Amino acid sequence: MRTRIPSVGRRAAVRLRSTDPRRIAAERAASAELEAWRERAIPVMSAPLEADDLVRLLRDCVAALRLDPAIAADFTVTTVHYYRRKDIIDPPDGRTAAARYDIRHVWQIAAARLAGYLGLVTLAEARAAMRGIGASELLAFLAARVVDARARVAVRSATSNAAARPLHAAQVTPNITVDALMISLSGDAWCVVPRDHAAHHSPDAARELVHALAAAFHLDHSS
Repeated sequence: MRTRIPSVGRRAAVRLRSTDPRRIAAERAASAELEAWRERAIPVMSAPLEADDLVRLLRDCVAALRLDPAIAADFTVTTVHYYRRKDIIDPPDGRTAAARYDIRHVWQIAAARLAGYLGLVTLAEARAAMRGIGASELLAFLAARVVDARARVAVRSATSNAAARPLHAAQVTPNITVDALMISLSGDAWCVVPRDHAAHHSPDAARELVHALAAAFHLDHSS
């Protein structure tokens, strides 16, 4: 029987920052892209935004960062109101039609949508991960999810119509190459593991990798 990993553990896993210098560089680059987009789309950070502005800005942000349009395709004003009721985003200033939002709400909806798209957390867990954190932490959380989304696309592209084989200098994040081994799994699935990963020579590290994979699928590793 499959059971869900406790939300506290999964939330901590999502918020854990990588120590891989390549990953850190990719997240910093994503943060810079997000800030550059913000300067173009919302030049005055204190400008009040309405619910339909959030919808428009989310779609524009996804397009500007060249992410999957599906992330924002079904996001509407109704979704904004739902996120408000479920406390996925911070309360806006004012109520009902007079409600006004700001850039923090834009980062929150983008992070929640990406986390859900990637299957990393539920909306409730995304809310908990973003609750009470500062603006820089929120942007870092979103940048990490942008890197995750791009890595997924890169890996899917690399494995499309491919036979099982080692990968040399596989492009898994923008401007970052990784010497990796692509492992064929059951059900036409693949796992890409960098050749310098500790799992190649440490049983404990290999077990941690298995646990991390189980967590990504919201499963108990013992199932």
